[in-house]
Amino acid sequence: MPNLGQGGCQATEDGFRLAEELANVQHTREIEGALNSYFLKRIGRTTIIQILAQLGSDLLVDFDKMMTIPLVGPFFLFMTQVSMPFILRFLYTPEF
Repeated sequence: MPNLGQGGCQATEDGFRLAEELANVQHTREIEGALNSYFLKRIGRTTIIQILAQLGSDLLVDFDKMMTIPLVGPFFLFMTQVSMPFILRFLYTPEF
């Protein structure tokens, strides 16, 4: 289940990066290299965002269940609270 506005945000970022790469193309033979560069720049970020969105979705659905598991619940809550500033900084940074 998509989360964090994943689909629309990723499409916007993809369009921007693709236009940025293709703007440097001077000849049709350079298109393959531009597309490869685009792919390499986007694959890491999109993979991480998909994983975080899936995790966020799972958390929303199973949060109450997880909190009832001894040791796991408190540990999970602590890790969520500690990691959230880093996750938000990654998701909302202007450099993508």
